[in-house]
Amino acid sequence: MPKILIVEKDPQLKETLERNFLQVGYETEQVGTLAEALLRIADGHFDLMVMVMTLRGKEAEVDLYVKARGSAGTVPVLFLPALTRGGHSASEKSLASHGVDELRTRVNGFFERLESEKQMVRFGDLFIDPAKRVVTLMGSLLILGRKELEILTLLARRAGDIVTRDNILNSLYDNPDRYDRTVDSHMSHLRKKLREVAGPALRISSVYGLGYRLEWKR
Repeated sequence: MPKILIVEKDPQLKETLERNFLQVGYETEQVGTLAEALLRIADGHFDLMVMVMTLRGKEAEVDLYVKARGSAGTVPVLFLPALTRGGHSASEKSLASHGVDELRTRVNGFFERLESEKQMVRFGDLFIDPAKRVVTLMGSLLILGRKELEILTLLARRAGDIVTRDNILNSLYDNPDRYDRTVDSHMSHLRKKLREVAGPALRISSVYGLGYRLEWKR
């Protein structure tokens, strides 16, 4: 369950944020200041820090933005800009301006992007985004069939290591037949496409009696 650190001094807004995050399955913790937030980040694990920008003056907001980004380390920071100034509760007006649904959408979208980035694979000049089914090789878009993409992703995740034929079959099919020869066909097409873009630089080597290995030949 993702854990969110809420940084907000307004008790009512803090409670509103917490309630809405809990409703969509996020664990939360609340602090009132950035200084408190940085202490909590040092002590515990958080997936996201959420702050409402309620300071007066653009320069003050930029200063806080830079300070938070730089001090939070590996914890991403999501800012909810306060669209009004003055009045009895800029924070409440800010949340009303954004709307609870939009707030949830922004946070959900953040975690979806984070998950997508975790799934991305890089091996040298080969980049694979399995979620979007996008592959680039040496800056060129590589058009692959579904099975070819799955094979290449498996090999790239274990680049340099031997991947057995059974490993590949198990990744491609729910009920694999160990004598299925379609892997050979997919492998042949995949090798051809890699060779057309990278020449001999990127290759899928056959390791006799063991399996396959993806490697760069510089």
